Amino acid sequence: MRLERCPKCNARIAPTDDVCLDCGMDLKAHLEELRQAATAKRQLTPEQIRERAQRAAQAASRGRAFGIERSDETRLRTYDKQEAEVVKSDVLASWATAGLALVIGVVALKIASNQLQAAGGPAGLKILSMAQLREWGFGMVIQPTVLSLALAGLAIGGFLCAIGQSWRAVLGRRSVAAVARGEKPLVVDIHPTTRIGLVVMSAACPPFGVIVGLIMKLGGRNEDSKALGGQMFLIGLAVLLILGLNMLWGLAANLKGPATPPPAKDS
Repeated sequence: MRLERCPKCNARIAPTDDVCLDCGMDLKAHLEELRQAATAKRQLTPEQIRERAQRAAQAASRGRAFGIERSDETRLRTYDKQEAEVVKSDVLASWATAGLALVIGVVALKIASNQLQAAGGPAGLKILSMAQLREWGFGMVIQPTVLSLALAGLAIGGFLCAIGQSWRAVLGRRSVAAVARGEKPLVVDIHPTTRIGLVVMSAACPPFGVIVGLIMKLGGRNEDSKALGGQMFLIGLAVLLILGLNMLWGLAANLKGPATPPPAKDS
């Protein structure tokens, strides 16, 4: 008796192979088991033979010959199990970041409310303009009007990230459960709500977008997170450049000084 394919992974095997090169199965031991099974089969009753045939037919109806997977199926199933272990740790991280984002949102909203009251309420926002920002210069970072808007953006972004990360954690748990049942895992990716939240936070607080975006861009685990980090970095950098150019414009105007009127002509 000679095997042409591995009974475990269905990979092709050479006549001289004693061990499967793909999965490491002991082929000699398996052949010995087949010989013993063949001997035992001769002693089976008709009822036992029918039962074995029914089990084989059920396995074939699921796309497998006698319950044996193809090598690509085995690799895919092993890969899914490995990914499920990664997703398990990612679920904990998603819950943790969701809680952190929620705390940031609550704290930022509270401080934004206080700063808005210090600015005179919503009516105080009417004074905001690029000219007013030029006049404040670097002092804009302590102005209640500016702080209230920046913190409000952080609060909105924090709440959106909390929602997105919570849903990511739920999908992760469902994916792990699907793999445990032998089903295909769900696609667990960065939720669109989290994307929007991080973009809003990057625009409201440019240093956050530059620093966190750069960290994600350089240390992201996949191309998706790296792309989002690059987007956050560019948004934060763009806002900083706009504000910086605006302040330089105001500084240049102040250096020029007020225009001197021409001397009056003698009559």
